[in-house]
Amino acid sequence: MSTDRLRILIVEDETLVGMGLQDQLSRLGHEVIGQAKSAAEALEQFRRFQPDLVLVDVRLDGGDGIELARECLKIKRAPMIVISAFSDAELLRRAGEAGVFGYLIKPVEQGQLAAQLEVAVQRFREGEQLRLEKEQLVTSLETRKLVERAKGIFMRRLDLDEPEAHKRLQQESQKRRISLAELAKKIIESEELLGG
Repeated sequence: MSTDRLRILIVEDETLVGMGLQDQLSRLGHEVIGQAKSAAEALEQFRRFQPDLVLVDVRLDGGDGIELARECLKIKRAPMIVISAFSDAELLRRAGEAGVFGYLIKPVEQGQLAAQLEVAVQRFREGEQLRLEKEQLVTSLETRKLVERAKGIFMRRLDLDEPEAHKRLQQESQKRRISLAELAKKIIESEELLGG
């Protein structure tokens, strides 16, 4: 994703406001890939077009833009920017809890829109990087725990010291062409099956 050219979905039930946003986004060099007037239409377009970013009005005809943003984020992670004529504390709190990346007050000026797009995309990228690093750390920690348990089983069953048990695990992992984590899981499952 690049702020040079974003594929943007606009969710706005007021046609003139939507057209104005589309015009501003085009002038900023972005591509508007869809314009929805209702939450149902927006969800369908979000799934179909997989936009880089979504601009969503808070009050939609027969729907709530903040809840829509929450639903979209469950489908695919993408920066969401709320656009509203209202800025009361409750709306801001709900938008923050839903995980949106920006909030603009109508009428939206092009300079504000450009700045908000830049900040939202940057924050989104940073958040995704942190999320990925956290997932990798969790996976690494889980693998380490499994390997330690499997090593303990080898040490006990085969009367090996820790370095030798680790070496045997690595050799067996290479021989079977499976990851150390997969091998460790199999060893632990076998041990539990045998009542160890």
